[in-house]
Amino acid sequence: MGRKTKRNILLFFIAIVVIAGTIGFMIWNEPHRDIKDATALKTTAEGLYSNLTKDSVKMKSKFINQVVEVAGEVKNVLKNQKGQQIILLNTNVEGGSVNCTMEEKNNHVKAGDTISIKGICSGYIGGDPDIDLPGDVFLTRCYTST
Repeated sequence: MGRKTKRNILLFFIAIVVIAGTIGFMIWNEPHRDIKDATALKTTAEGLYSNLTKDSVKMKSKFINQVVEVAGEVKNVLKNQKGQQIILLNTNVEGGSVNCTMEEKNNHVKAGDTISIKGICSGYIGGDPDIDLPGDVFLTRCYTST
């Protein structure tokens, strides 16, 4: 290999590193989405759960990583390991929930309440079908809607 070829290969790899670094920097510094004031896709907990548990690429692409406003009945209010409030919404599937990780704690929410929650849909994580354990649909960065 000639000296010129080695130099061209080195320049090529330097260009790749610079491009990758620039893209990484842009992604890292991307501003957070304003969930509270964002326009959301409106649905029910049952509808969202049903759409995401089906093997439908169209439905998954419609909801995943989108701001979604979900209406439903509160099944339970919990805290996760980080101390964040988690609100579980009932679905039409026994044991399946829409799992909402709240940005702000709401002490007035209790099981049985009907509520609307706005957040980013992370998708469906399946349970264990061998023991009849359904999965959950997850929303992050959630706020109660008014």
